[in-house]
Amino acid sequence: IKGLREQLFNQKIKFFEFSKDWITYKVSDFLAFFSTNSLSWECLEYGDGLLNVHYGLIHQELPILIDLKESKLPSIKNEYIPNKYTLCQEGDLIFTDASEDINDIGKVVELINCNGKSIICGLHSIHARDKLKITITGFKGYAFSSQQFRKQIQQLAQGSKVYSISTKNFNECYMNIPSKEEQSKITDFLSLIDEKIANEKKVLKILQQQKVSFLKELFI
Repeated sequence: IKGLREQLFNQKIKFFEFSKDWITYKVSDFLAFFSTNSLSWECLEYGDGLLNVHYGLIHQELPILIDLKESKLPSIKNEYIPNKYTLCQEGDLIFTDASEDINDIGKVVELINCNGKSIICGLHSIHARDKLKITITGFKGYAFSSQQFRKQIQQLAQGSKVYSISTKNFNECYMNIPSKEEQSKITDFLSLIDEKIANEKKVLKILQQQKVSFLKELFI
């Protein structure tokens, strides 16, 4: 899927029904940024309440599109809930602002199907929203995961042992945006492939569990 994604966003592959040129935007011109919290893992738990997206989850396990019907996020323990915070909305982006690996700096997820849940952004994250409403829900996660953007942010990252970025870096990044109709086609196409990959992983996990069970029975 990574190779297909790069070809789509480099416009080496195009859907035949779309002929309009993509428009180039400075990222900071169409994204608005909001404050985040700095709560550690010790302040979180898995349960009901105010959900919190910790940067560690983005690095480790969360998919590009976080579907709250499928993905489970930790909540903030009552005693650590911040006095002020900005709730995430459908289609909001969450970037990681720190990483020991240059390839993971600025890694991003997009929230879809929030399902009425209250979600805020946590430690080492950047919370962003399309203030111009030029994108559809689901498209941004794939767009900001493309090499078109990733190479830009990696060049701007600072640090030696730990790389970091800030919202100011988005003033120097650019993104090509197609029509909303083409965005929808791209998003549906990539989402379908992601769904197939997820299903294959589930099958693989079942087979691995069966193998372990068979080995126990065979070598008693």
